[in-house]
Amino acid sequence: MIDPDRANAIATEVAAEATFKVFKAYRDAGFTRREALELVKINLSMSLQRGILRGQ
Repeated sequence: MIDPDRANAIATEVAAEATFKVFKAYRDAGFTRREALELVKINLSMSLQRGILRGQ
């Protein structure tokens, strides 16, 4: 049987790692910490909207 808590923990860890990799890529590209955080926020928002639109 599927353990939803374990599945959620795995998904959360993977999402956090991916988000950090995106943040690091922005920093490596020369963006400031604040700019990189804002870009990550925009990226996550756009990803969420695309997912919602796909589900409609």
